[in-house]
Amino acid sequence: MAAGKKRSKGKIEEVCCRKNSQLLMALLLPLVVVGGYFCPRLGFIVLGLITLFMVLASQRGRFYCGWLCPMGAFHERILSLVSLKRPIPSIFKSSWFRWLLFVAMMSLMALRLVDAGGDIKATGSVFRFMWIVSTSIAIGLGFYFKPRIWCAICPMGSMQGISSMNTYLLTVDDNCVQCKKCQKVCPISTYPGDYKPESGSAQIPSIECLRCSNCVANCPKKALSFWDRDRNS
Repeated sequence: MAAGKKRSKGKIEEVCCRKNSQLLMALLLPLVVVGGYFCPRLGFIVLGLITLFMVLASQRGRFYCGWLCPMGAFHERILSLVSLKRPIPSIFKSSWFRWLLFVAMMSLMALRLVDAGGDIKATGSVFRFMWIVSTSIAIGLGFYFKPRIWCAICPMGSMQGISSMNTYLLTVDDNCVQCKKCQKVCPISTYPGDYKPESGSAQIPSIECLRCSNCVANCPKKALSFWDRDRNS
């Protein structure tokens, strides 16, 4: 096995340290949801993470989703233990559904922020409330479908995808044999084989990739890699 990778119980190779970083970040979810009841200001952790993912998106696309998101980490490492892991319905991959959810969630947050009237504690509670709503929906869906199904429709993930359309893109080349192993190890069931070119290489849309590197580490033909369109144009 190549240096820097490890094999999990499910025989999926992962880039070194990803699991540990996820488990560490997952602790923020109960800290905000539970601790925020006693200390509403903890809700501002959510605002800090939103700022972090926007900064990372400009350099590494949805890297935050794949490595550092507390919700995503909880779903992948904890919820997966009880999830039925059924396939993600195609509707959750459609643009109109993603943006409908985005508008609904952002509208809900905006209304509650207006109601908060600038009060620090009330504002912190709004961010905590949005995490509670998101987590509740995600657990409900993730128990029946793949545990990270929320990440396929997450409003924050959609923002990252749009803001990093040319950044650190997952690339598939013509060595791909379309074995679908990449789809099996992808947390949101993205299938790079669908984009396989007859020659050369092609990029997977930014919004469809969490940059977790599972597919890259497990591709038997080494046909997958990451590539910056802007820096290589």
